[in-house]
Amino acid sequence: MLPNFLIAGASKCGTTALYYYLKQHPGIGFPDLKEPKYFSSKHLNFPHQGPGDKTVDKYAVRNFDKYKLLFEELESYKLIGEASPDYIYYHQFTADEIKETLGDIPIILILRNPVERAFSAYKYLVRDSREKLSFREGLDAEEERLQNNWDFIWAYKGGGEYYQQVKSFLEGFSNVKIVIQERFRKETDATVSDIFEFLEVDPNVEIDTDIQHNKSGKPTNPIAKFLLSRDNKVSAGIREIMKKTIPRPILEKVASRSVKKMEMKDNDRQYLRDYFSDRNKKLFDYLGYKIEEWN
Repeated sequence: MLPNFLIAGASKCGTTALYYYLKQHPGIGFPDLKEPKYFSSKHLNFPHQGPGDKTVDKYAVRNFDKYKLLFEELESYKLIGEASPDYIYYHQFTADEIKETLGDIPIILILRNPVERAFSAYKYLVRDSREKLSFREGLDAEEERLQNNWDFIWAYKGGGEYYQQVKSFLEGFSNVKIVIQERFRKETDATVSDIFEFLEVDPNVEIDTDIQHNKSGKPTNPIAKFLLSRDNKVSAGIREIMKKTIPRPILEKVASRSVKKMEMKDNDRQYLRDYFSDRNKKLFDYLGYKIEEWN
């Protein structure tokens, strides 16, 4: 038993929320492990060297038999899904291997304004006490960090260079759904219903979409900073216990109240707008339409 559709990314674009929304449909099953990362991890050099990367590495499934075991209890579902947001980032080898192993299955890609996506990834790493630099310093350090084998989440700019990423999947698969995160956020119910239609399951199933998932920002107090930290073995262990004993909706509500909003500086925003201007145009030209929400 293997998945017959994938959420292939991108990171910090709503893949976690979509995973939990689709999982509520009676015809769709997902493994409890949201991000097996099998098709990417088998090609990567472990362990990654960034702060806290090892706490993420340990969930990666690098053995095909272990990957198959994730889905063995899901045979009663019409559709079986998997959601690993780094598949689109590592498109140069994941797209072909996914098709070779799973066939020409439906693929869901979620894209977000790459300027906002970059800052969201930064806030996520700040929340987890992994990022110690300012946003601009992190942008400047990106190339060196990746060369030193840091995890893909540190690719603030690279994670939003969508043209070749999207092209690999559109040319490799015949049934690809591109979801724009800004529309997904504003019209969540309609977007989820549209994805159900894409997957050919009942689109009228009622889904709870009120919970905010993976909210990022700066911890508001020392306790929150300790519990959210991935750069501390003790707090990481406590988090694992909490995840196993406390329902996800409760954890998400508590976490969302434990971080404060962070704002991008105007000069950093302009730097990224300039950086992505031609890159976005190349994507729009390839798709044949402009994503107006990114203006």
